[in-house]
Amino acid sequence: MKRLSFRLKSFLTLYFAVILVVAVIFYGTSLFGAPQIVAPLCEFKNIPADETARQKITVQNPTRQPLQLIGAMVPCTLCGCASTEGLPVTIPPGQSGSVTVLFKATAAGPFKTEIELYTDNPDQTIVRLQVRGTVKPDAEDQPLK
Repeated sequence: MKRLSFRLKSFLTLYFAVILVVAVIFYGTSLFGAPQIVAPLCEFKNIPADETARQKITVQNPTRQPLQLIGAMVPCTLCGCASTEGLPVTIPPGQSGSVTVLFKATAAGPFKTEIELYTDNPDQTIVRLQVRGTVKPDAEDQPLK
């Protein structure tokens, strides 16, 4: 087998060194990047139809800066509409803050939707809040036995 030339060995060494450095940079960034703000799951169980249910959720601020939740985009489903109370709210670094989620039930059945909470954090301007549950049928909607 022929021996590799000095130039080829140097090129290959440099090539693999650059790949290693790039891999370390990407790995380090993924480990030590900006902390992610995560909202917990908001679950409503057996909401009576034509009523509004409330649930307080806690949002943790893992960043080193105050976090302001400045607004929300709240959707409607076939079973009803979601909304929020308590915005805007400022959460100190490393602390938690609360927001109230409301769901106005209009029709029986399971529902699943997502509320977008808007923040002043340039690294994460939207925090997604999963909302799900079940609206139970009215007594007059149930068949007689």
